[in-house]
Amino acid sequence: MDKIRLLVPPSDTAQNSERWYEFAIYLSRATGLNLSPVISASPEAYQQGFSQAEMVYCAPELVTTLIREFRFTPLMQPNGIYEEVAIVSGPAATIHRLSGIQDSTLGGIKGTFANRLGLTTLMQKQIRPAAMVYRDNWLQLLKTVQQGELPYALLSKSFMEQLSPLSLTAVNLLARSNLRKAYPLLLAAPQLKPQINNLRQLLEAMSAEAKGRQVLEKLQIQGWKKPSEQSIIDMVKILRGK
Repeated sequence: MDKIRLLVPPSDTAQNSERWYEFAIYLSRATGLNLSPVISASPEAYQQGFSQAEMVYCAPELVTTLIREFRFTPLMQPNGIYEEVAIVSGPAATIHRLSGIQDSTLGGIKGTFANRLGLTTLMQKQIRPAAMVYRDNWLQLLKTVQQGELPYALLSKSFMEQLSPLSLTAVNLLARSNLRKAYPLLLAAPQLKPQINNLRQLLEAMSAEAKGRQVLEKLQIQGWKKPSEQSIIDMVKILRGK
C-alpha cells in the first residue's frame, strides 16, 4: 500500500509535533504499513485534508462529518481522555468568578464540544453573557484572553492540559466540567478496512510493550480501546444539544 497519511489537528501539534512522528514510526514498524503524519497549519487546512487522509485523529465535533461525509470508520479512542470545557478569565475581567460572565463578553470557538458544553453549564446556573466573540483556534483564543482583549472564554480542557504552566500565565480557571461523555477518536478511511482488525490489536497492545508505552507517554495517552457504538451515538446527541 502507498503512504498512509495520518492527519492530526493543529491543536494537538502546536506544542509538540514530534510525538506524532514517533507514533507513526512505531505503527509503521508494527504493521509494515508506511504511515506518515500530516501536520496542518490551521483548522481550515486540517479539515480540507480529510479527503486525502487515510487516518484522522479528531475532536468529537468532527466525528459525524468523517463518518457520514467521508465514510470513515471509528478505529480507537484514547483511554482516559475526554473533551471537557474549561471556563477561564483573564486580566480584562473585573470579577474572577463565573458570576462575572453575566452580561459580559465571552470568547469561544464556534461548533466545538467545549463551546456547547460551556454555554449549557452557564445556562444551568442562569448566567448569560451579553455577547459571544469567536476565534479560529484554541491558541488564538487563549492569547486573546491573556492579552486582555476578552475578559472570559470557554477553552478546551484537553488543550489546556497540553500546555506548560508558563503558557497559562494570566489565565484564571473558574470552572471545568467532568462529564466524561465526549472524546477524540482515531478513524480509518474506507481503503484501510482490510487492516482495521490488525490495527486495533496493535494499538490496544501498545500499553503492554515498553516502546509502545514510551510513545503513548509522549502523546499523553494511557492506551487505546475500541469505542462502543452507543458511546459514539451518545456523544453525537450531546453535540446536537439533545
